[in-house]
Amino acid sequence: MASQYIQIATPPSKNAILESLVKNVRARNARLPPGRDKMVFGACELKVEMPLLLNRPGAPLPCRESPAEFETVNARFSAQIHAFINALHALEDMADKASSDDLDLCRPDECLRPVICVSNQSFEPHLDCLHRAFHTRRLTVQNPDSLPLLNRVTRLRILPDRDSTFDPINMRSVSSRTPLGLITRLPQLRELDCPWLWERLPVAFTSKALRIISRVWAGPWRDDRAEFARAVRHAMPLLPPSLIKVRLWFWRPSSHGDEVDQAAQMPDLVGASSLSSSTNEFGGMDPVSLGLRDLGSRLEELDVRALITPDLFPSDGDDLSWPHMRHLKIEFHPCAPDGSWYFSGPRGEDPHATGFAITREEHYPPGLEDDDETHQLMSDEEEEYWGDAPDVYDLRNPDMFRLRPIAERINPLLLAFASSLQRQKMPALRDAELFTWLTWRPSKDRAKEYEGSDEVPPTSYEEETAPAVGGDGKVKVTWQVGEDWRPEDRVIKAFEDLVCGDRDNMEWKAFEFVEEREEDPEDYI
Repeated sequence: MASQYIQIATPPSKNAILESLVKNVRARNARLPPGRDKMVFGACELKVEMPLLLNRPGAPLPCRESPAEFETVNARFSAQIHAFINALHALEDMADKASSDDLDLCRPDECLRPVICVSNQSFEPHLDCLHRAFHTRRLTVQNPDSLPLLNRVTRLRILPDRDSTFDPINMRSVSSRTPLGLITRLPQLRELDCPWLWERLPVAFTSKALRIISRVWAGPWRDDRAEFARAVRHAMPLLPPSLIKVRLWFWRPSSHGDEVDQAAQMPDLVGASSLSSSTNEFGGMDPVSLGLRDLGSRLEELDVRALITPDLFPSDGDDLSWPHMRHLKIEFHPCAPDGSWYFSGPRGEDPHATGFAITREEHYPPGLEDDDETHQLMSDEEEEYWGDAPDVYDLRNPDMFRLRPIAERINPLLLAFASSLQRQKMPALRDAELFTWLTWRPSKDRAKEYEGSDEVPPTSYEEETAPAVGGDGKVKVTWQVGEDWRPEDRVIKAFEDLVCGDRDNMEWKAFEFVEEREEDPEDYI
């Protein structure tokens, strides 16, 4: 039974959470110097805890998490979210009652800005098998439509626990449909902030066994992207009219650097989902791009980091527009969601022109893997290669070589971006940016092929490329691309149309080279 491996604990109740929130604010008020205004509820945080998984001698955890075990974990996750929302609803009731003794805690005009942080999974004692450290199933909030409406919430943040690392090991992922279900219960919401929606790409571990164990299962990955699009469709009629600003970063660079094997074949995440009753549910288009396109029609600010296709942008051939959009920022991954890449190596290297087809037999856990063989491979590698060397988890062997745009793939994306910026599509636009980061960090064999060549950056630097449109009273287009590359004529013409043909307002800049990509820690806390 699932309880054999799970330490059952009662999740905090609504009343317990409410009491904790009130206690924290009173404690802060007590520390304020005389004459200072008392603190009131604004930011309020829920740290979602996972039940402890037991790996006791004589009853070790199985390598694979059973559906029953996951449902127990998910039920606890969902119960904590429900208790938190209900506690906030009770807090609102306190503020609405003139006779409340706690009016100093929640003024009549006070807004709430809840934060939901999701903790990593914990084990006791340590794990015997790393299969358990990489979680495939995604947590969801059950029956979100039954949650009460919160009329004071103006901002919602959902993110991994800020006290945990951002490596995928031990991390519990949350379904990308979860934020959409919650915001429909927040009629005064102005901002949704999700600095990482738990999407991750395969890491190029040196260990073959660890590559197998830590794999990103393509089937669940594809299904979650489809679930996002479905959630957007369900939420659109229920979105609060006040919602104007959204940040949705689906993936984030690894803390070790964005270390992937760009020569490995990627999955086709656009193909029909196993949960779909029709192969034409999304018309052959990327569901995440479609979902973001629908959301954009309601927003003033949109900040996205995702694997995307041109389907994200409103096109000339449809009636959809983004009439309120003022600030648009899109970071696209160099890999498209269908498994093809927008960039090749400097000499045109593109090992896999298409992504692999996802099947039920191979690409859902446990797939075709023989766990005993993987365990033996890991044991053999540890004995043969590492010994007293650093932890196998810290050893990576990336092959990052894609720097040159592939014309037939990048031009449609750039053209769709430029066409969507036309005044009839985005009449309120002030600034827009579309960019990606490119990295030259080739494998040893590939690096040897380029020794002495002037086709690559002088050192192992990352590069940023960006066509952007800015508004400081006049329209200006800025490109940051390689000196020897330009998009096709119709793309340049589409951007020239934005500046009314005035080429003086079309600026071309060279790449900026940096040793490593720096990110603002404030984005993730």
